[in-house]
Amino acid sequence: MDRANTHSPDVTVYRAEWVLPVSAAPIADGAVAVRDGQIIAVGAAGDVRREHPQAAVDDLGQSIIMPGFVNTHCHLEYTTFRGILDDEGFGDWIIDLVEVKASLTPEEYLLSARLGAVESLASGITTIADSTYAGVTPAAVTEAGLRGRLYLEVFGIDDKRLDETMADVDQRVQAARAAAPPLVEIGLAPHAPYTVSSRLYQEIASYCRERGLSVASHVAESREELAYIRSGSGRFAHDFREKVGWERMLVQPYGVSPIKYLQQWGAFDEHFLAVHCVQANSDDIRILKSKNAAVAHCPKSNAKLGCGIAPLRDLMHEGVRVGFGTDSPASSNIMDMFDEMRVALFLHRAVERDVSVLDAQKCIRIATLGGAEALGFDDRVGSLEPGKRADFIAVDVSSSHFAPIDNPYSALVYGANQDDVFFTCVDGDVLYRDRSFTRLDEETIRGESFRVREKLRARVARGVDVGAAESGWWHTAAGDTREATG
Repeated sequence: MDRANTHSPDVTVYRAEWVLPVSAAPIADGAVAVRDGQIIAVGAAGDVRREHPQAAVDDLGQSIIMPGFVNTHCHLEYTTFRGILDDEGFGDWIIDLVEVKASLTPEEYLLSARLGAVESLASGITTIADSTYAGVTPAAVTEAGLRGRLYLEVFGIDDKRLDETMADVDQRVQAARAAAPPLVEIGLAPHAPYTVSSRLYQEIASYCRERGLSVASHVAESREELAYIRSGSGRFAHDFREKVGWERMLVQPYGVSPIKYLQQWGAFDEHFLAVHCVQANSDDIRILKSKNAAVAHCPKSNAKLGCGIAPLRDLMHEGVRVGFGTDSPASSNIMDMFDEMRVALFLHRAVERDVSVLDAQKCIRIATLGGAEALGFDDRVGSLEPGKRADFIAVDVSSSHFAPIDNPYSALVYGANQDDVFFTCVDGDVLYRDRSFTRLDEETIRGESFRVREKLRARVARGVDVGAAESGWWHTAAGDTREATG
């Protein structure tokens, strides 16, 4: 048994049919002991209880206790967008998203983000890496009690406004860091190579290194992006730029892949999270590894939008840190990490024609400890070990579709979904128990979010072309429009 010596009465022992530490073998009839938000023991239930005879015992019954999921890429502010733009390819989807999202105010984006926080906790996600467009996600995450890193999105291709853009960035960062609670870090997200100039990427990289901030960016997500960076052609060079009001500006072909392009401008380091990487070749993967950059793999979103399948096997073979991300409900509909694991396993086995490329145990690791490693959080979360913070969930396995359980990894990946989660704990605080929230008013949040959804539905039904000029509230001080995608 992993343990620390203590007999304190302020300890709670959580017992379950199985405990899945991830960093060690599964434990039948296991337990996790927690004190002051920290894990102090993991082992057989009888051993843990004997070591802590005065502890309160919380028996979670016929369940699997496991680390909370680490969602390495999401957009909580787009939760109310689910289903609005289904069945569109990436090029059409992103252009339509630019139009539809202009109809919401910051207050309405906050309501949408609150709904995303509710769904995260209920599905067992305890840590998020969120790219925030409207800048309101920190408030929603704080209310919910989630752990995470929130990346403030940055846009701009007009280098004449570079100083103004960076001044605006600095103001946003300072305000966000001042308001962030202890469980929340702030980073920056230069949106993508087709919405951020090379000089702005350089400025952001320098700014973040000086201040100890992490960076995330969508990169190598689609063929449209690849064509734009290599040859200055395709829909991003024409339709997309016209939609956001950038058609007057010169398009320069760089003749390289998006990842090689970012390398040339010094974007990558150990604090960089490359989101998607579907269009990454072997040279690109070696670049990521050489810079110790991490990757957020979003299998459902990439498949649904027709972007393709990221080269997960090659990334893992090269030793690149990889975590799973759900992306936003605007593209993947639900933030269900069980679904992400299952889709990833099936897609990669199918495309490789090899079952050894991915198995249930690897999937669980990528969704927990792998994600924590990708974000640099693995000293705190991602596995159940003494000394780490008490971020864990319990999955109900009493239903017939789980019986019998010989391998808890297989039971979770092949059989579970977000509705089977009934207990979520973050930093020792129980935030979700018996499928009810201890801190949030779910009914009110859902009701308010439905009103936002109706506004979005009405905008789509009218088919109004909202150009960048109509939506002045999200312009930076420099005048660049912060148009976001999934």
